[in-house]
Amino acid sequence: MLDARPLLAHCVRVDEDDIKEIKNHGASVAHCPKSNAKLGHGRAPLAAMLRAGAAVGLGSDSVASNNTCDLLEEARFAALASRAAGDTLEDGRMMGADDALRMLTQGGARALKLEHAVGALAEGLEADLVAVRLDAAHQLPVYDAASALVFSSSGRDVLLTVVAGRELFRGGRMTTVDEDELRARVRDIARRLAETTV
Repeated sequence: MLDARPLLAHCVRVDEDDIKEIKNHGASVAHCPKSNAKLGHGRAPLAAMLRAGAAVGLGSDSVASNNTCDLLEEARFAALASRAAGDTLEDGRMMGADDALRMLTQGGARALKLEHAVGALAEGLEADLVAVRLDAAHQLPVYDAASALVFSSSGRDVLLTVVAGRELFRGGRMTTVDEDELRARVRDIARRLAETTV
């Protein structure tokens, strides 16, 4: 199965041998720490996976099991849970904001086998970027931008999102979707689902 190089979600029940197999077969991991914690499913051995050189990106596991798809919150939770457990990375350090951001960007690209196209701002890669405000009261004072981004920010602080050079979000609103219409459709679908499951 691992020869297909799958993206494995959660990986809360893997041991050192499993991690080696994941790495050796070129499989990847979608680490979903908030969902795992909320549902009480356990904690993935994140630091061990990173020490082994496995491709690990961050995921939210969907609003069905997590209530939010905020990847900045996932980055914060991943770092804090790893630090709370006393886990250390290859160089003996605990996970920091830079490590969480790397997992969020380059790690995600590597996990999806897209590092040739996305994951960094570099020549030849798609122009994917997110601009986040760092001057809100809950973020101040800012001594380190990476720390403020991971430990003080959330999706609510995003100012701009650009994917492949196309602006998708600006000033608190999606630019390619009528949000009011979308919310009305979601409410209608949720109502109909509730009626059919009762």
